[in-house]
Formats: sequence, C-alpha cells, structure tokens
Amino acid sequence: MEMNTLVWIVLLLLILVLLVRVTSLQRQLNELKSDVERLENGSTVNARSDFNYTLSPKETSPSHTSQPAQSDLELLTLIQQGKKIMAIKRLREARGLSLKEAKDYVDSLDR
Repeated sequence: MEMNTLVWIVLLLLILVLLVRVTSLQRQLNELKSDVERLENGSTVNARSDFNYTLSPKETSPSHTSQPAQSDLELLTLIQQGKKIMAIKRLREARGLSLKEAKDYVDSLDR
C-alpha cells in the first residue's frame, strides 16, 4: 500500500471519529436546551409524582410558610414511620431536587 493511501485512510477515520463526536455533542446540547426550557417554564415537577407540592424548589425550609403544606404533612408521616429515605425519594421526584437539596429539606422537617 502506498503512503498516500494510508494517509487518506487515516484522514477518513479521523473525520469519522470527529463526526461521531460532534453528533454526540449535539445530542447533549439538545438535552441541555430542553432542561433549560423546562427550568425556565418552571415545570420541574416530575409527571410520575403523586404529590402536589406548593413550594418552589428554591424554598428549602418549611419556615417559608405559616402552615405546613399538605405535601409536608405527607413527608412528615413518612419520616415518623421511619421511612426517611422514601420521603427524600418522593420529594426529589415531585420537585426535581438534587439529592442534597431533598435531604436537607427532609432534615429540616425532621427537626
């Protein structure tokens, strides 16, 4: 095989690798765009959740309301039953919070 042919093969392989990488980056960019749109529209509540939370995700303390929301009462019930992990999981699903944010919120209810 000639050296010229090898150079062309290597060049084509590099182009193929770059094309795959660009495609992957485009997919990731599209996912991030949809996440930003979802956050801008305030639709952080997961559709699978059976809880209806009235506080926004930025409000991580129950002291923001004069009376605990119905969802907080449900979370308190889970906590009192010794199901703190389940309470964190439900809160994350309902509000789209990170694990730390949900844990901090549940801990604030547990005090």
